[in-house]
Amino acid sequence: MRKFARFTATLAIGALALGLSGCGNDKSAAPTKGDSSTVTIVTNGSWTLGKESLAKAKAATGQEIKLVNGEESGTLDSKLILRKDSPLGDMAVGLTANNVVKVAKAGVIAPSKVKVPSSAEKYLNKEAEGALPLDRSDVCANYDIAYFKDHNLTVPETFDDLLKPEYKGLTVIENPAKSDTGLGMLLATVQQKGKDGYVKYWKDLMANGTKAVNTWDEAYNQEFTQGEGKGKFPIVMSYSSSPYWSVSEDGSSAPTANIAGTCYPAVEYGAVLKGAKNAAGAEKVLNWLYSEEGQSAIMSENITYPIDEQVKLDPKLEKFAPRPENDKQLDPVQIEQNRGEWIRQVQAVLG
Repeated sequence: MRKFARFTATLAIGALALGLSGCGNDKSAAPTKGDSSTVTIVTNGSWTLGKESLAKAKAATGQEIKLVNGEESGTLDSKLILRKDSPLGDMAVGLTANNVVKVAKAGVIAPSKVKVPSSAEKYLNKEAEGALPLDRSDVCANYDIAYFKDHNLTVPETFDDLLKPEYKGLTVIENPAKSDTGLGMLLATVQQKGKDGYVKYWKDLMANGTKAVNTWDEAYNQEFTQGEGKGKFPIVMSYSSSPYWSVSEDGSSAPTANIAGTCYPAVEYGAVLKGAKNAAGAEKVLNWLYSEEGQSAIMSENITYPIDEQVKLDPKLEKFAPRPENDKQLDPVQIEQNRGEWIRQVQAVLG
């Protein structure tokens, strides 16, 4: 599952909460270098397009698309910065609010003339011009529907609910220093509790019998009651789209659901790379990715929400994992400046 474990996308979860009006790019500066017929996209290792989608993109743009995993030896952001003078491709996809400012400040991202949909404008940021929001996913607590029915328990609705005695020992989460979902949860608690309240929240949560593990895979597949290992925790920190993956074959039901009040949005960005051999082609591909065809392809291949909210959701996604209402994130500049300290504070709580 990216795809199920996606942010396991360097969540670095993220998206940009500073809204800019307009398309958010320097329209006076053109991308560098010449055109060709191939665009190489450096990804975070989870973002993908299948053969059919690549064929549609080629038909629309005239560009052959090659996907390269930018996380085979290191993280996407570090790889892009390390290779900024000899870029691995023409564009990158999979940057998030947690790393896009750092990458932009390193001089990796080229200006772009591509105009984003109006629903994406709120995720643009002046400190990362040229970084364009492409799709959205959310980190959310998920729960085992049958467990709550069998135990006659009301489903929690918020992070505060998880501190109540009736939910003692029912939750498994991930370490924010080791996991994107853990980091997403940390950002959500900073957002909701503020810089003076998030540490106390984590202390109270752990005091209520919560278990913290290192990875999403361990939390969901081993510790969660609906995971592959049929663990003992009926609440797990995962993704808003997680229920999509467990829908029955006839499409009538799912054994899990997300807790909307715990969701934190994360947007993935695409950007033309400075020094790209085919920057003009990359611009064409970006434009296609914003078309209805392109947005639908990203959604179906990655199980994320289209950044263009006018694009219709997949029926199964709409029914079992609709787009959460909270679309606000922390300012990525704030994240860049404080993430290390936030993680250290929570690490001290986890021990």
